[in-house]
Amino acid sequence: MSARATTDEAVAAAFFAGFAALAHALAYRTGRASLGSIAFLPLLTGAALAPTALTVLATALAVSAGEVLQRREFLKASFNVAQHTLAVGLGILAYLLAGGESVLGRTPPVLAFSALLVSFMLVNKAAVAVVVALATRAPLLASLTRGLGSSLLYDLLSFPLVYVFSIAYAKFGAGWSAGIALPMLGVRQLYKTNFELEKINEDLLSLMVASIEARDPYTSGHSKRVARYSTIIARAAGFRSGRVERVTTAALLHDVGKIHEEFAPILRKPGRLTDSEYAVMKTHAAKGAELVARVSSFSDLVPPVRSHHEAWDGSGYPDGLRGDQIPEFARVIAIADTIDAMATSRPYRDAIDLDAVFAELQRQSARQFDPTFVRAVLAPRALSELRSAIAEETSSAPQRSSDLSEPPSAPRPRASAAVTAPV
Repeated sequence: MSARATTDEAVAAAFFAGFAALAHALAYRTGRASLGSIAFLPLLTGAALAPTALTVLATALAVSAGEVLQRREFLKASFNVAQHTLAVGLGILAYLLAGGESVLGRTPPVLAFSALLVSFMLVNKAAVAVVVALATRAPLLASLTRGLGSSLLYDLLSFPLVYVFSIAYAKFGAGWSAGIALPMLGVRQLYKTNFELEKINEDLLSLMVASIEARDPYTSGHSKRVARYSTIIARAAGFRSGRVERVTTAALLHDVGKIHEEFAPILRKPGRLTDSEYAVMKTHAAKGAELVARVSSFSDLVPPVRSHHEAWDGSGYPDGLRGDQIPEFARVIAIADTIDAMATSRPYRDAIDLDAVFAELQRQSARQFDPTFVRAVLAPRALSELRSAIAEETSSAPQRSSDLSEPPSAPRPRASAAVTAPV
């Protein structure tokens, strides 16, 4: 990487550094440890026009200016500056190694341009994934996969703008480039609007689940715990990031049928359920599926919500499905739901020891649960992650609850059904 730059390259680096500083100042928060910004677009354009050490320095100054305007705390600001500077520096190195040179006065080489974009994206996402994993205690690979998947489509749509932007600047100068900046601001709004819509959907789901769980102390937090455990199990089972997210949403909604008024007095009951009460409670899965079916974007979640009480050996409800007939998501949720039922306290018993919880899962493998998913749960890495999550979640879980397991007179196809069959 050359430390020297021509006057034209220096002007280009300064022009796009200024644009990047403004874009970074308009960044918006997308999570506990991440920001949404289109500063990468002008930064990469500057890198293609002036692939020199000067652009790396300009990147550091631009991001620093944006951080000051955002009034970010020093540690986070330092990370953001280092992250962008490293990503641009390595991107320029990949660009030059692939045969790239300044596009001023010439057509950008596609192969080298692609190397610049891919290198920048991978370094940037990897750095963010490390911080998110540390902040949220999530597995690093899962954070990286989620980061790549969540914005991949928008990145692919945005990167051609860098190519067009660099050509426009090289052929027509800064004035025309400033006009073309408007589509970039549109991309920024697209990113922000998409994130805000996703956040609104998440908040509405949380509100709906909270309204259901407010009826009974035990169910307070139950759906969120099941969603968290389902996420861990789905990852352990090798689900892609997009499917993991859908499993998580389905798990959050799995008890939505209990919002119907007929369940309210049963949920508030402090003791064991009668046969008739248990029969009413068993209808919540089908009723929940009917509610979920009303939301078009949740059409793929209807089967798992309906079938999360089906059993591998066919003894579950509401349809008596067995084996591979049961939707995969439902098989994951069934394990997570049972873990939470055993790991939290009931009026008639304390929470079960975690060793006993996982031993019970092993005993019910190929009977109540999919044996493939049980093996995934009991693998050392998943087991360790689940233990940590359960310990964290149950430390603040309610200590009293309505008994939502089978009543004494209900048929029990297995000796430990009262423990492993939550309603």
